This record gives sequence, structure tokens and C-alpha cells, in this order.
Amino acid sequence: MAEVWLVLKRVLGLDPALFASVYTDPGALLVPALVIAFVAAASTMLGHVAILKLNHIGGLRLLSALVLSAVVMAVLQVVEVAVTWVVASVVLREPLPLLPLLIVGLFSTAPLALNFLTAIPHFGLMLGRVWQAWSYLIVVVGVAHAFQLKFWWALGFTLAGWVAMQLLARLMHRPLNWVGSRIWTLATGRPTMVTAQDILSGAPIVPVVQRTEGHR
Repeated sequence: MAEVWLVLKRVLGLDPALFASVYTDPGALLVPALVIAFVAAASTMLGHVAILKLNHIGGLRLLSALVLSAVVMAVLQVVEVAVTWVVASVVLREPLPLLPLLIVGLFSTAPLALNFLTAIPHFGLMLGRVWQAWSYLIVVVGVAHAFQLKFWWALGFTLAGWVAMQLLARLMHRPLNWVGSRIWTLATGRPTMVTAQDILSGAPIVPVVQRTEGHR
């Protein structure tokens, strides 16, 4: 575990040497990257506990909602990595090694290890935005150093991936809204509205109970 915490510290500090080694020896960093992502998911779930408790969700429904949040976060990271890989490979006219890019994506969850702080009233949302910005910076710096690219090229590739995800949210907002709301309702046991933007933002999903005839 000492090695994992050292890697975590170096990731948060944007250590160029660490990101360069992602390309030369990705296998040695895969396990620490997975552990960091697990810690980030656990911290995110802790941050969600307070939000879900305020919405009177507990027991197995609370657990299922927390697991769903972790799954959403993992899927978002995979999609972001996949889109960035496609964009970069097309522009450079050769496929980039996927494993180093995947490790950079896992490393980018490092700031989310502080996601439990998002439960702090009034400041939680702001802190969540800071962690997201930090996470994105890790992706840009990681891609730049891992693949020996100039910073602006790395920024362009990752930004293109972000734009593609936003376009996806707009083009598929109806099915994503329906699927997201349906899954979240089944997980929490309460009629809930979840939008495509909620899903792709990576921020904690705050259940918004749909009005029924009895509440009007």
C-alpha cells in the first residue's frame, strides 16, 4: 500500500517522470492505478451517502444507489479514454497504445479520492468542481508526457474527447434520460429524474423526485 500512496502523491503532483513511465512500463503501474480508482470510487460513494440520506434513502436501496454511482464513474472514465484514443489515433494516423492511455484515465480519478468532502454543506459542489478540473488536468498532462506530445496537442485531443461526449449527450439525450431515470428509480426505490447531463457530468447525482398526481 505504501507504493500506492506514493504513486497517488506523484499523480496529484503531476509528476512528469511518472507519466513518462506509463508508456515505457505500463504493466508496473496497472495495479496502483486500479487501487487509486477503487479508492476514488469508495470516496465518491461516501460523499453520496449524505446526499442520499437527506433524500430518505437507506438500507439496500442506499447500497444499490452507491454501487450504481461507482459504476457510472467507471463507465465515464472508460468512455473518455476510448474517445480520446479514437481522436488521437485518427489525427496522428496511427493507433496509440491503449493500455498507457487507460492507466492515465485511471490516474485521473486520483483527485476524486477527496470526493467524500463533497458532502460538506454549501462548499461540497464547489469542491467537486475543483476535483473535476484537477482530474482533467491530470489527463492532459498524462497524455502529453506518456506519448511525448506537446501540451497543446494533448489538450486538443482530450478537449475533443470532452466535446464528443457533450455532443453524445445532446444527440442521445432522450434515451439516456429514460435509461438513467429508470435505473436510478429501480436502485433507489423512488421515481427519479436523471438527465443525460447528470450522467456525463461526473458530479454526484442528486435524486429529484418526480411529481405524481397525489402530490399536485
